[in-house]
Amino acid sequence: MRSQASPLAGEAPDLSCFDDKLGFWLRLAQQSAFEGFHRAMGPLGLTPARLGVLLMLEANPGLRQSTLAEALRVKPSNLTVLLGAMEQEGLVRRAEDAANRRANLLHLTPAGRALLKRAKQQEEAAENALTRRLGEAERAALLAALKRLAG
Repeated sequence: MRSQASPLAGEAPDLSCFDDKLGFWLRLAQQSAFEGFHRAMGPLGLTPARLGVLLMLEANPGLRQSTLAEALRVKPSNLTVLLGAMEQEGLVRRAEDAANRRANLLHLTPAGRALLKRAKQQEEAAENALTRRLGEAERAALLAALKRLAG
């Protein structure tokens, strides 16, 4: 005879203890998003961080490296390593800021723009798959709430 507290092998456990735990559901939603992202972007060699850099540099040509780190909430040392790899691959170009020689200004290269163009199609499909169970109003409300939580 089994106790009510432990499910049989193969049965789904009772998750009701998490019903009001926003952090738990955010983590599961993030895992779902990342799984879809990696399926879509893996063949292009893109991670969320790499795509974030490409999108930010397309929208903000000549962005300072320190500003990019702050915007993406990435440690400057981690961003330096990431940018170094992307620069070696010919995706981004760093240029010394004439106004502050210790600062770098960042630009997409033609190869970076071409990769981003292909990635945007895949990214849109991944976004659509992620939100297919939401109506347009629900998607907009969720996006607004997440932006508020992110600060």
